[in-house]
Amino acid sequence: MRDFCKRNNRVNESLNTRGLENIIVNEKFQILFCYIPKIACTQWKTVMVHAQQLNQSEPAYWIHKESNFKYLASYPQDKAESMLRTYFKFLFVREPFERLLSAYIDKFYNNDPAFYSLWGPDIVSRYRQGMKPEETNITFDEFANYVVKVKDGGKFCNEHWQTYDKLCHPCGVNYDFIGRFENLEEEARYVLEISGLNETVSFPRVKNSSTASRIPFFYSQLPKQRLNSILRIFRGDSEMFDYDLPIFLK
Repeated sequence: MRDFCKRNNRVNESLNTRGLENIIVNEKFQILFCYIPKIACTQWKTVMVHAQQLNQSEPAYWIHKESNFKYLASYPQDKAESMLRTYFKFLFVREPFERLLSAYIDKFYNNDPAFYSLWGPDIVSRYRQGMKPEETNITFDEFANYVVKVKDGGKFCNEHWQTYDKLCHPCGVNYDFIGRFENLEEEARYVLEISGLNETVSFPRVKNSSTASRIPFFYSQLPKQRLNSILRIFRGDSEMFDYDLPIFLK
């Protein structure tokens, strides 16, 4: 990661901490955690909520309420910079193209009604002229085309398909630990131990993911030009965290 930042002239990149909306703060344990959707996000937010001794009997979706957490972006610049220097900072990453597919499967292929109501109509209006917005069978190619078109941010670039670089700013934040989704069970225990959280909470059960095995089926649906565009967008995340391209994409 540091080599990537050096090669791209981004070592010790300066940050406006107002842009660090994905970094959750726990002052009691002096922890900063940058969450990335589709990388055990629910499990880690559950850990952070329980560490604050909030109600543990609420339904799963409650975990994602913004009011459950304090975010680094809400602190004054000087206080946030002090936390970045002294707190234990960590994040978890995942093979980027697998994570992108996981977002599509979870939110569109499996038809998440709440998520579709926010993003589906815009995709339909862009790529299915004359179709009704309630059409919910968004294809992977339509989703990928949308990601390509909105890659530069704005309200349409949802955190589920935003790059790790833009969510967690690893060239500017000196993280103490970067774990891999592929080693989640083992490395989560390690993080809880070195942060002191293991005395308060345990990590939720880890479910096996079948997304990697579905990469050939879904990515084969993309025209070559679209696939190349997707590769360009997420290549930086692959290089930064030393992920090889999935064999099928090679």
